[in-house]
Amino acid sequence: MRSMILGGWLAALLVITGCSTTREITISAQPADAMLSIDGQSQGPGPITHKFVFHNDQDEHDVTASRIGFKDQTIHLMRAYDTSSLLIELKPQSKRISFSVQPVPAVVKLDGKPIGSGTLSQGSMELEFTADAQGHWTTHTLEAQRADWSPVRQVIKWTDPSPNYVLALGAVKKDLSISSTPSGAQVSLDGQAVGQTPLKLPGVAFPVDPESGEFIPHRLIVSKPGYDPYSSNISWDDGKEDYQVDIPPKTKTVRIISDPPGATVTINGHRLVPDREGVVLAPLVFVPSDERGTLPEFKAEITKKTADTEWYPADLSIGWEGGRTDYRVALREIRTRPVTLIQAEPRRTDDGWRIEPKTTQTLAMKDVTEPSDREQPTRITDLPRGTVIDSLSVSPDGSSLLYSTISTDASGKLHSRIEMMKSDGSNPSTVLSEPSALSLMPSFTTDGSQILFSSNRATSRLAIWETSALGEAGITQLTGGEENALWPVADSSAKPRLFYEALVDALPQPRLYVTRVGTTMRTDLARGGGMQPSINPKGDRVVFCSISERTGKRQLQIIPDRGGPPTSIGDVDADEFDPVWSKDGGKIAYVSNRGKNDETGNNFDIWVLDLNHLDRPIQVTQNGSWDDCPQWDPSGRSLYFRSNRGGQWAIWKIAVPSTNTENSQGTSR
Repeated sequence: MRSMILGGWLAALLVITGCSTTREITISAQPADAMLSIDGQSQGPGPITHKFVFHNDQDEHDVTASRIGFKDQTIHLMRAYDTSSLLIELKPQSKRISFSVQPVPAVVKLDGKPIGSGTLSQGSMELEFTADAQGHWTTHTLEAQRADWSPVRQVIKWTDPSPNYVLALGAVKKDLSISSTPSGAQVSLDGQAVGQTPLKLPGVAFPVDPESGEFIPHRLIVSKPGYDPYSSNISWDDGKEDYQVDIPPKTKTVRIISDPPGATVTINGHRLVPDREGVVLAPLVFVPSDERGTLPEFKAEITKKTADTEWYPADLSIGWEGGRTDYRVALREIRTRPVTLIQAEPRRTDDGWRIEPKTTQTLAMKDVTEPSDREQPTRITDLPRGTVIDSLSVSPDGSSLLYSTISTDASGKLHSRIEMMKSDGSNPSTVLSEPSALSLMPSFTTDGSQILFSSNRATSRLAIWETSALGEAGITQLTGGEENALWPVADSSAKPRLFYEALVDALPQPRLYVTRVGTTMRTDLARGGGMQPSINPKGDRVVFCSISERTGKRQLQIIPDRGGPPTSIGDVDADEFDPVWSKDGGKIAYVSNRGKNDETGNNFDIWVLDLNHLDRPIQVTQNGSWDDCPQWDPSGRSLYFRSNRGGQWAIWKIAVPSTNTENSQGTSR
């Protein structure tokens, strides 16, 4: 049995040995440093020479080449392979990648070479990868490009975890340089504050709208206190970087409408005339005066004047006021006119009393009327414009008016005329007009036959003179001496007494004298002096005016005809003068500025005192003009007076109110 088994093994070995084939093959690889293995046994890098034994046709040997960066490759050698060398060429590693381009299609390049002939939004491809001897893998570069977009590059590596790549095109960028006039302004970009001018902003992106293909602009706002913000869009603008901004100041065109329309407006010295509709348009620029943005305020003066009337100028302040444009200004009509008054004013100098000219600008109401609930005055005289009436007197029978006019020549010398007319204003005639003499303050004697007046016709001093009221010849001097005698008035006694004001050089105050006509004896009536005496019809009391030591104003006083302590009447705080008795002696007409007018303030009006009601004076005139020189009509129901109302000195006549309702309040229009 044992011999049978041994015989069988030997027989088999002989069969095998006898049928096997040995081949010697030199093996190499490409790349040459690839590692070789035969039947799983590493042989190192090639080239190597190896003897392969093939026992039969089906017998095979595996030769494998491997290297990093390449795909492993195995060759199956069989007996039929009868070549003495074997070259194994390894293929690079590869993988399929896919890409997408966002947000818009673009030209895609792989390693610098375009993929396709146009723009792509997506694609895929197989890419090969190898590694060098140090194990460094090769890479590929995928790039997307499109006009107005920042190109994007993507490096593709073998080791990337995902084969999917997104090529997101970026927005183009530029550095912005923003400056402004004025500088120091706040800058915001798309609502975000970014600093003050001058300002540099690096790398500002400008994306493109995928749908429209247009750049999406940035909203630029440049603001500074006191200015209107500057707002604009900044786009790519062909890469422009420098932006200069002029911040506009606040502006508005104001419409100034006057009432009445058509006024002239002067703003900061610039005169603007109204348009045909009477509206003034004024463009104004509000440039801030400081860094806080304080805006200026314009001053406007609104004036209007026509040939017939004038209005008081109105001042208007125009600020920014939230951009307000419409302004309405109500003008108040100037209801007054200036009227020149010339007076012969006594002045005490170192050389004694002198009569000198005094020119005063008075205010007259254009409107000559009294309040509507009063009887309206009547204008008696119609003298040439510019004539100044000095004083007046009414004849005892009321038929005639006696008045003086006064003027100055180029040298300033005073000139005068005494004229007489009917009390209705008719038949005026000159009584006295001497170029070299000054004759003033005429008055009738109580019987109306004579005229008393003050004149310097004989010397440089004013004396009292008498002349016929009937035109008879002869002029008689009644007073003399080194004094000036003014305001003559006579009583009704059989041997008339003359009352007058005297300016004695040695005395500081005017004196109040009485003398019997035709004699040189005289009495100084008031210890403190006085002015403008008027004797009552009974001849027992004199009303006059004196200067108050407390106020310095003229005040009314009554004194007995032979002198004694005076009694003050009227308003001791007002300026009151020109007193005159009524024919019955029960009332005194006078002038006072106790009343007040909206236009002229405390102006001179005619008042009446009923001696039975001294606490209730009656205001006769309320026009607001300068009214003085009252003279009673013999009836006692009316008064003649001088007034500048209407802008011209004239003699007027007005009824005296029968009651003192509201008149005691001392108010004028």
